[in-house]
Amino acid sequence: MMTLYGLPGACSMAVHIILEHLGLDYALVLADRDKLMEPEHLAVNPMGQAPSLITEDGLLTESVAILLHIDEKYGQGRVSPPPGSWQRALMMQYLLFMASQEHPAFGLWLRPFRWHDDETAQAELKESARKRFALCLSRLDGRLEGRDWLVGDGMTLADSLAFVHACWGLRIDPPTTEYANLWRFAERMAALPAVTRVMEQEGIGLDAEQ
Repeated sequence: MMTLYGLPGACSMAVHIILEHLGLDYALVLADRDKLMEPEHLAVNPMGQAPSLITEDGLLTESVAILLHIDEKYGQGRVSPPPGSWQRALMMQYLLFMASQEHPAFGLWLRPFRWHDDETAQAELKESARKRFALCLSRLDGRLEGRDWLVGDGMTLADSLAFVHACWGLRIDPPTTEYANLWRFAERMAALPAVTRVMEQEGIGLDAEQ
């Protein structure tokens, strides 16, 4: 049985959604954010981050790598287009866009103190990150114009991560609710039985107070 180590509402929630959606056998360990650098968690993830997935073959970290592994081993085409297809390339494009562009922007907005000690500089970094994150959400919103999903006719790995980022966006100005297509997508995702269960387990709601 696999064990997922995560944080409520973090990018680990994307992995949690896919595990639940595929009906896989797994255990869930949710950590407190202020305990990520304690020895017990560092023994699992030396970077003090989430997610981490313990498998029969060993430890995996980094959300995109974990998502791809689960899909390739257990997905049977249920959460991704076929290898070699244009649709799969698009799924990978959006996964990597969110991981390399959107996630860092949110992280900088949330914790500018990691990058500079000066409060004035922190404020400038936070504002730059806010604008960058808004640009990223605008791109997802544009992609979802006239679409129910980022790629194809059903939920893929990319949608699970986009939903997590849509939840994050509720905390930033402008909030996710101001992006009509993205918000419609987020509400649809939240209504899926697997996603509803994950949100209940992690204590996450579609509101700005999470």
